[in-house]
Amino acid sequence: MTNIFKSVVGFLILIRVWILQISLKTKNIYLTKDSDHYIELSEDINYFFFNDNLIDYWLSTFRLPGYPIVLNIFSNFFDIKYAVYINFVADLVTLFLLYKLLSMYFESNFIYIGCILFLTNTNILMSSTQIMTESLSTMLLIATFYYFKNKKYFFSGIFISLLSIFKPLGIYLVLMYVLLLIFENKKFTKKILKLIIFPIIIISGIYVNNLIQYESGFYSTSSYFHLQWFNEASESICKNYDFNNLNVSEPGYVFENWLEMEGLSKTSESEFLIDSLKTNANSNLFENLHCKAISMVRSSIWNMFGIRSSNWNNFDFNNLSLIIIKGFSLIYAILMNLSVLRTLLRKNREQIVFQVLLITLFYILVNSILPFGNSRTRVLIEPMLVFLFIDNLSKLKINEEEVF
Repeated sequence: MTNIFKSVVGFLILIRVWILQISLKTKNIYLTKDSDHYIELSEDINYFFFNDNLIDYWLSTFRLPGYPIVLNIFSNFFDIKYAVYINFVADLVTLFLLYKLLSMYFESNFIYIGCILFLTNTNILMSSTQIMTESLSTMLLIATFYYFKNKKYFFSGIFISLLSIFKPLGIYLVLMYVLLLIFENKKFTKKILKLIIFPIIIISGIYVNNLIQYESGFYSTSSYFHLQWFNEASESICKNYDFNNLNVSEPGYVFENWLEMEGLSKTSESEFLIDSLKTNANSNLFENLHCKAISMVRSSIWNMFGIRSSNWNNFDFNNLSLIIIKGFSLIYAILMNLSVLRTLLRKNREQIVFQVLLITLFYILVNSILPFGNSRTRVLIEPMLVFLFIDNLSKLKINEEEVF
């Protein structure tokens, strides 16, 4: 049986290569609006991220430097479109780390089923075909947890640091792991120091660099941008419960309107614009709380059950193939979410299962503030969902054996 599972894993990896080859034929697949941002920033790292005289600075404050640095290095050797193969390598590393993590707690058959589930995940596969941060960020997130569970807190901290220059999630992850250590151990001081030393250095470095360049201390303006959007979207939902309203459905609409109302532009004096954005983002945070709750529930449902239908439509597949892919994607998402729900309702949970569940729920909560929702945000926790699914599957087998 093990040889069959290994053959299936190998076959699915080859399918992945085939899909990547197809994606390279169409720019609409591997390039998105966000891809254009990262590629632009990657053209000159010093100019965009370490330039005290940068006039058009908004993009540099909104995007973190990690992925542009990777693209900058890659583009010195290869055509930028082949950056999707960075995703392929990252996915293989994620697969390996998931395999190692599953090996610590489950028997062989369940380990390989978990690997197969990861490789058949169409949400991860779609992100692999795009020049985006998701594949690398997923690899870094699972690496932080793998080394955390192996009590190698220093290495876990290094990967948190790397994640923190790709996505703002890194700063929240530090707090989550610190709390897990406090609950897990009585003697946690040295472990926490090992965990946080590198993240503090990196995050503080970004903060200080921004303070020097833009005369305003912040980690990333994307946090304030999304809070501002969240506040305005919630107010719009309160008025007519229309989720297709541009204030809700279009990320930049609220920000652009705010700039116009305040007589600002993306090249306005940096300290004034960024401080004004901070004030505006925080001013209405505790208003329309019931509508904020509605927005968060709706976004969470969309994030967790979305299948990226419009992205698949860019592939030159026939209608039947697209229907099969989308149908499979929906069934897969439903099964993963049911495993989360079943784990949540279960009374007796092993420590690692509780920790995976806690990280998953924390991630869902953080991303729920994004109005309208986007299933792409789910990519980072897909390996966690696979782990919870395998745990539930193994429990079903144990229960069945007990009955018979």
